[in-house]
Amino acid sequence: MKQPLIYIFLFLITFNSYSQEWKLKKDKKGIKVYTRKLKTTKLCEFKATTLIKTTLETALNTITDGDNLWKWNYKTSESKTIAKLSENEFIVWMENDFTWPVKNRDNVSRLKVIALKDGGYRVNISAEHPNTVALIRGNIRITKFEGYWLLIPRGEYVEITQQVYGDPKGKLPYWIINNILTAAPYHSFSNLKELLEK
Repeated sequence: MKQPLIYIFLFLITFNSYSQEWKLKKDKKGIKVYTRKLKTTKLCEFKATTLIKTTLETALNTITDGDNLWKWNYKTSESKTIAKLSENEFIVWMENDFTWPVKNRDNVSRLKVIALKDGGYRVNISAEHPNTVALIRGNIRITKFEGYWLLIPRGEYVEITQQVYGDPKGKLPYWIINNILTAAPYHSFSNLKELLEK
């Protein structure tokens, strides 16, 4: 009898952490950005989604191409593929450029591609060991984040969704961080859409 009670307890903890409803924060040019509060932190997580006229493989190759993420990812000044562990797993580094006096952030992430039964892909995003890449002097390294990309074929289009939670660290007020959570994914998706629909 103890095991079922443990499972119920764990389910309630997980549900409690993510039980807040998604709120639509921006709906413009076919891009929707949602945020929701987590009960375990004052920070929000975001979910952005759009339809892009492109092929599934082109979309997948673009979001896993660490060397060129800076071309469309919001406020990303530099990015690199640090390692290609397999055809489906990559380690990527990127630097985010913020206006003074806010310090630049960077992160090292692991991208793992999973093929879905419906023909789409899920790309899991997780924090890689922070010492994988030397920290640039003056930067703050983000080490607590997780999320995913979801790519679903819709005829001539690909439905692209990204959901991410992250703690940028430092002394940024929570309200500033949560406001960035709307602007950042919107501009990233807008840039990505422009790039893929050329």
